[in-house]
Amino acid sequence: GSQTLTLSDRPELRIDPTVLATTGAIANASGAQVYSVEAAGNYGPLLLQGEYFWFNVERNAATGLPPFGAPNLKFEGGYVQGSYVLTGESHPYNPTTASYGGSAPANPFSLNNGGWGAWEIAGRFGVIDLNDQLGTTTGIAGGRQTIYTAGLNWYLNRNIRFMFNYLHGNVAKQVSPTNSGDAGSTFDAFAMRTQVAF
Repeated sequence: GSQTLTLSDRPELRIDPTVLATTGAIANASGAQVYSVEAAGNYGPLLLQGEYFWFNVERNAATGLPPFGAPNLKFEGGYVQGSYVLTGESHPYNPTTASYGGSAPANPFSLNNGGWGAWEIAGRFGVIDLNDQLGTTTGIAGGRQTIYTAGLNWYLNRNIRFMFNYLHGNVAKQVSPTNSGDAGSTFDAFAMRTQVAF
């Protein structure tokens, strides 16, 4: 039958459901595939991670002018991020979950003992491109979202940390696949998060 598919991404500060980059409902979707590759590694207090992914969306012959229909769509995105623990601690790797854990301070925060916990600086660049075949009536103008993040993490002890982030984002988006008028937006945001682990 006639299926629709929507791809969208919220800004990386996800405190509400606002979506700036979205394909809208892609008509006559007959299939989709998602592929990704991810890598991460650490060296002492340095931790690096990145991922690249792409989407293929197949459309049936009901889309566009017969007899050919509309060509399939391709979208892509990814991120790279890194952090460095200024106080020298590292992030332990857990092979069971294939992930890195939080940093455990060598000198937990204490007013009595003079410990200041662990301090970490971090940066991230993320992008997703939900545009394809612009300039054609069957193209998609979902926008290209780019976000830069700078962060500071304070691990008081093994169970508590504070995270401070500054994000600068830009969504380059045109009105429609055939109208290159500007429908994009730019934003700046500050965020603070407290995390308690048991």
